[in-house]
Amino acid sequence: MQILQENRHTAQQLANYFQTTLKEILEDLEHIQKSIKPKKLKIEPSFCKSCNFVFKERGKVSKPSKCPRCKSEWIEAQMFFIE
Repeated sequence: MQILQENRHTAQQLANYFQTTLKEILEDLEHIQKSIKPKKLKIEPSFCKSCNFVFKERGKVSKPSKCPRCKSEWIEAQMFFIE
């Protein structure tokens, strides 16, 4: 949690840092999201690198697989941080 308070990170960056699987990090992020009150896990949304569509309404911690607008799979992962 301290790492997320200091800077923004993708789930993959966290998995690399902690030398664990992406699946385990996603589970941990979901747990953190529910248990850090009064602080909040903030998610800077993913976006499509092809058409710049922003996934604003997405509440999931996993990365979207493809863009609903252009169907591209060139998606920038969301960034996580704690405020």
